[in-house]
Amino acid sequence: MASRRKILFLAGRWCAVASLISIALFSSGSADIKIEGARDYYYDYNITNVKDYPDYVFLTSSVIHRWQYTSIINSTTGLFGGGYKLDSFRLHAAAASDFDKELFFSQRDQYNPESVNCTEYCQNNTRIATSNLTFPVAISLNESMGVDRIEVYLKIDDITNESLNISRTRTQYYYQNGTVEELSPEEA
Repeated sequence: MASRRKILFLAGRWCAVASLISIALFSSGSADIKIEGARDYYYDYNITNVKDYPDYVFLTSSVIHRWQYTSIINSTTGLFGGGYKLDSFRLHAAAASDFDKELFFSQRDQYNPESVNCTEYCQNNTRIATSNLTFPVAISLNESMGVDRIEVYLKIDDITNESLNISRTRTQYYYQNGTVEELSPEEA
């Protein structure tokens, strides 16, 4: 009876170890594995009416890392993009009069000076409104499609104390042969 318990105990342990090894082998880094014939294309985002809101500061944060990698969106152009390909952006707005740029920039990331770890200042700041959408950093497409770059156009619909309402207006695919394909938000 004791040897049977020992066999069951060892079998159970072996299954647990095998499960842990499988999880480690198949989950860590598998999302970063290159698929033959596929290429990652990073979205270039453009908030087309950012100039209509001169009294606001617009920020991007990471969906994965939250406020650890935060950037200010250029208030003249409304352009943003880049980042970790499997991540997404979340957008935020704060009234410029309520936003402490000096405190914000004092928390720059030591490895990426364009990014700020804004966790302490931003995370529970009720004066920062958060967007109703998230925006992926990149997409993986078949290289044979001949895509050169992808631009996504956004429009600020409304800003309240609690929310930043943004909508996608169109997506443009620029191809290596010079062709440009415009897609509606529903098509993209």
